[in-house]
Amino acid sequence: MPRGRVQRIQDCIHGLMEFHGVEGVIVELLRTPEVSRLRRIKQLGMAHYVFPGGEHSRFAHSLGASYLAIRFTRKLNEIAREIFAHSLCPDEMSTRDMAIAALCHDLGHGPFSHAWEREIITDNFDRDAWVSKLGLPEGKWCSKLKWHEIVGHGLLLWPDGKLFRLLEQHEEGAAMRIHNLLLGRYHVPHLPRLLGGDIDIDRADFIRRDSVMTGVGVDPFDLEWLISTCTIGELRRSNSKEWVVGFSYKAIRVIEQFLIARRALYERVYWHKTIRCVEGMMALFLRRLKMVVLDGTKVLDDRFFGPLIDVINGKPLEQIDLIKLDDSVIQLVIETVAASDIKDYIVRDLARRIVERNLFKIVPVDENALETFRSDPHWNEKLCSVIKPYVLGDPEYYFVVDYRPFTMMSKLETEQVYLIGSDRTAEAAANLSTFSSYREQQLKVQSIFTVLEAVDAVKNLIENHS
Repeated sequence: MPRGRVQRIQDCIHGLMEFHGVEGVIVELLRTPEVSRLRRIKQLGMAHYVFPGGEHSRFAHSLGASYLAIRFTRKLNEIAREIFAHSLCPDEMSTRDMAIAALCHDLGHGPFSHAWEREIITDNFDRDAWVSKLGLPEGKWCSKLKWHEIVGHGLLLWPDGKLFRLLEQHEEGAAMRIHNLLLGRYHVPHLPRLLGGDIDIDRADFIRRDSVMTGVGVDPFDLEWLISTCTIGELRRSNSKEWVVGFSYKAIRVIEQFLIARRALYERVYWHKTIRCVEGMMALFLRRLKMVVLDGTKVLDDRFFGPLIDVINGKPLEQIDLIKLDDSVIQLVIETVAASDIKDYIVRDLARRIVERNLFKIVPVDENALETFRSDPHWNEKLCSVIKPYVLGDPEYYFVVDYRPFTMMSKLETEQVYLIGSDRTAEAAANLSTFSSYREQQLKVQSIFTVLEAVDAVKNLIENHS
């Protein structure tokens, strides 16, 4: 690609996004099936049930994160030239790598991501089987990765995939280098922190994008100031030193804006009671669908839903089939089951409720009372016995208990934010928790939803529990 060429994309959040020279590979990668699949996966899952504008895709978010990766990395490259010897400075290739990694960070998400992984994949999925099926290198590198992260690496390193071939055409070994970068291993060791942390390019995009697209008007943080204060500092330990990415001490106020904006989105969007209810019902539908399929009931046509049926049966998929799994597949399954005459009443009823927006209702009880009730070892049995008279079928599928924990800042060292020059020594780095009370801020919310007819009975059960 000619170095002087500029590729431009207009975005509703970042305005005119320009990709210069080797960065233009990002625009080429958008045409690959692996990346294009993200167009068919919503960033906010079921949030459009409440916020009609919240239908933006993971594709738009990933592209925005890629653009921010370029902007942040360019700033860090300027700082590096003032600190390091020329041979140790990152270059335009590092900027390109960061942009590609940001574009691919959500590559492996399944349809309706969280409900899908919790109910269909489960926490006990066979990592070794998936790694083998995807042709990934064996080893401990994937032992703590989630399913969507392993799948993302599988799509990135797929020898027959257009994404892999295009990366290798630009530079041999590029795909493996991006794979390592996403795992936090890179020849410029301070850069990977930008991809995953309390303040990173992923959150910098979705906080602004989700706020605008849902229309909630969360007070924005000053992105330009955040980028301008992004820098590199020396973290001094008792027996070692290392260079880390952080922010100038002048950024303390914008960092607080960033953290508060993220929390506000959780409270106003991600934790909206109706969104949590419909996502819980989606999880119940997928759980029941899985049970019905595993019991051998003919629910779905193999010709159209073959890959989905295989996953439900615990079989790992190759990349060619994974690309076919997106939100539209699950939406079609829901509509197909809702309109069918399948004998299993529960899966059909749940599908119809989702299609017709006949949702469960929140039970108006105090959170402390609900927590006390759930501390009873027999709470589930008692709840089912109260709901049973109001439903046809197993009452286990007619309530959602929603627990939402939130921590403002991570306790993992690799994700923590550093302030640079905070002790008036130009390059010294110190953890943000030294200067901010936000680290200790936690929040948890509990709610329970059930069918409208059973709300009063459940409320009485919880309030009268002793």
